[in-house]
Amino acid sequence: MPKKEQTQNLISPPKDATLLEKNLKNSVFAISDWPEETWWEIFLSCELNELIEEALASNPSIKAIEEKINFAKQSSIIARSKLFPFISFDAVDTWQYLSNNGLYKSLNPSIPRAGNLIDLSLGFSYEFDFWGKYRNIFQAAIGREKAQEAEAAEVKLIVTTALAQVYFALKTNLHRESILERLEEVRKHLFDLSDLMQKESLFSKLPLFFSKENLDETKKDLVFIKEEIEVNKHLINMLRGSGPCEFLLVNKKLPSLPLKVELPEHLFIDLLARRPDLMAAIWRVEAIAHEVGAAIADFFPNIDLSASTGFETFHFSNLFKGSSFMSGIIPALHLPIFTAGAIRANVRAKKALFDEAVYTYNNLILKSAEEVANTIVFVRSVFEREQIQQNIILQATNRYELTKLLQKHGLDTSFETLLREEELLQKQLEEIGLKYLQYASIIKLTKALGGGYLSTYSIPLKARDK
Repeated sequence: MPKKEQTQNLISPPKDATLLEKNLKNSVFAISDWPEETWWEIFLSCELNELIEEALASNPSIKAIEEKINFAKQSSIIARSKLFPFISFDAVDTWQYLSNNGLYKSLNPSIPRAGNLIDLSLGFSYEFDFWGKYRNIFQAAIGREKAQEAEAAEVKLIVTTALAQVYFALKTNLHRESILERLEEVRKHLFDLSDLMQKESLFSKLPLFFSKENLDETKKDLVFIKEEIEVNKHLINMLRGSGPCEFLLVNKKLPSLPLKVELPEHLFIDLLARRPDLMAAIWRVEAIAHEVGAAIADFFPNIDLSASTGFETFHFSNLFKGSSFMSGIIPALHLPIFTAGAIRANVRAKKALFDEAVYTYNNLILKSAEEVANTIVFVRSVFEREQIQQNIILQATNRYELTKLLQKHGLDTSFETLLREEELLQKQLEEIGLKYLQYASIIKLTKALGGGYLSTYSIPLKARDK
């Protein structure tokens, strides 16, 4: 299949100058290298490092994809074997009772009617690959093997990013649990105060109803967050290849976040070699291109050569005598004359599969570019919102501290102090939610950029440049 025909519908990666220029003006981003293979180490968490190492060693999905690679490698060896001669050795001992009126006995009356026909022969056969059929089949198998290797890298990326994301979900949920437990205490005090004030006829029943409702809401949130923590632990255990109820000890300390989120200088240009799913798609295109070439070769004649040599006799005593020696050589040519359109239909079917793979790749590269662009916007938004939330927390803290001071000097009530603390705790819950989104956004961007993957092979097909 001509290279021009292979690449005429492949699209080039989009340009990224505007995207980078726009976002680098923001204090969130900085230009740097692509993610490292061990990208999770940027969080400086020994716990996370150990969990991911366990997952890479024991996760069933990773083990399964490694076996698929092994299958693809063995398939390549099978395809390569067609390029070499086939040599065989046969040893046959056939006891037979001949008919007096049969062909052999009629032509050779001296042959005994019963006896052993002993045949030792060395066979050789080779089909000349003048039209590249078997070379194309071999190259197609190599392409599928390389696509499988890229898919394995994609599975590892999915497992590690999923594990990192659920790890940070667990850590932030543990913080939510602590804040909610304190919020429950505060709202319990507020309810008790409201109840006391109502009994002393200083409050109506309305504030009491509100206090009770808020307390029950907090209890409900606590039940939900405890469920989330258990589910997070089960998922972490599953991803690292353990049973869901395996003991998992995780401390509450949140790992550090990078000061700036790093972006590569050439986002989309290098994206093809950096994303395993894109490399897998382009290798599938390459493999099917070779399958088209193999299908076209069926139009031309097959030329093969067979030969055999060995010994054949009716008596063991004569087996290795010169008179028992036999040999033969059979050259052959097979030319398809009429196949009712089967060969042409096969070529067109392979071409249709090739075009499908091309358009699948084109769609994937556009989606990949969109994913990167959208994730960059998401990262910027989350980090900016978290910075604003920190200011909100600071104001809420100042307000709470001032109310405590006023209460200490008898200028305000404990009721107001509890209300200010309640507000502060609610702001802290929002802040811990944004903190999780910061971790998640960095993981999403890392995944969108290929997570440290770099193809060990040169890109087989180069797209036309628009």
